[in-house]
Amino acid sequence: MSDEALARIDQLLQVQQQHHLDLAALLEEYRQMVFEADTQGDEAVFKTASMMPGGKYHVLTTHLRETWLVLQADLVRLFPDVAPPPKPKSTD
Repeated sequence: MSDEALARIDQLLQVQQQHHLDLAALLEEYRQMVFEADTQGDEAVFKTASMMPGGKYHVLTTHLRETWLVLQADLVRLFPDVAPPPKPKSTD
């Protein structure tokens, strides 16, 4: 496996890690908003908190999903002889 390929996988994993950290910080921010809205009775804060998860949350989760798909595709290219993991069963 080339150093270039490993560097790409490492970069994608770092991106995933950063997205998760950003998402955790965002959720903490939302928690604080809900607490402040409840304790202060501030209608503007309550309206903001009630519109959660909001645009930032959707953007981050979309980036997580898309980066993971790229990472999976790169891993399949790097390890073509290894069978991909089974898809999760539907709960429907």
